[in-house]
Amino acid sequence: MKISKKALEKVEIRYLQDALFIDNSILVLGDLHIGYEENITKSGIFPRIQFKEIIEKLNSIFWNLAMEGKKVKKVIILGDLKHEFSKISEAEWSETLKLLDYLDEKVIKTKINDKNSSVNNFKKIENERIILVKGNHDNILGPIAKKREVKLVDYYIYKGIGFMHGNKLYKSCFEKSRVLILGHLHPAITLCDNYKREKYKCFLKGNFEKKEVYIIPSFSPISFGYDLKNLKKSKHDKGFLFINDINLEKFNVIIYNKRERKEYNFGKLKKLLK
Repeated sequence: MKISKKALEKVEIRYLQDALFIDNSILVLGDLHIGYEENITKSGIFPRIQFKEIIEKLNSIFWNLAMEGKKVKKVIILGDLKHEFSKISEAEWSETLKLLDYLDEKVIKTKINDKNSSVNNFKKIENERIILVKGNHDNILGPIAKKREVKLVDYYIYKGIGFMHGNKLYKSCFEKSRVLILGHLHPAITLCDNYKREKYKCFLKGNFEKKEVYIIPSFSPISFGYDLKNLKKSKHDKGFLFINDINLEKFNVIIYNKRERKEYNFGKLKKLLK
């Protein structure tokens, strides 16, 4: 299947904290795992911080973009919005709806008098302001999406960029895309020198089957993610991500410095695993 001419247009992809900002208009984040905090606090009393810190991080992102004169026209959540596999917990119902309402307020609304806008396509455009891509934890996400009239999909394509969670490869999305944006892995890397050892969330960027691929870190504040230093010891090569470990080792490790608002390329993962 050929990729359309529109899909071959060059689109800017920018690192932004634990998210990506695409085409100066689309915010992409994933693996929020809302409800995970409720799951781990059942056996004891712990402060509830997950949702508060997610909103604080989003406030920072929207504020920084506003200072640059940038507006978010669409948000794509790249899977695992919630944590529970087989039900919707009380916290998930409450906090996912609050998050969707928050994003609905932040994302620019389409005006009926906008150029190229019409009454017929107004509702369609509005319903695609927030896109929920299904993750492996999103078996029962439909009721939440329906309640807020948000689009829920297995994958999404925009100008030749395919958005998938990463646990499954959707052939149609793969064939129509020149760039893939994935989540699911929750990449992080431990860096050390003679004085300290510290773990950082990171992005992975590389190539797979002639496609440019970005793997984004988890947006959840609860966990720093899966340490890629354990890649060779893990079972991730057996279907966890549709890109196997041998290919992942060829990807570049990118760490975003929030204070400097700048990303740093630490080179190939394979070198950091030595």
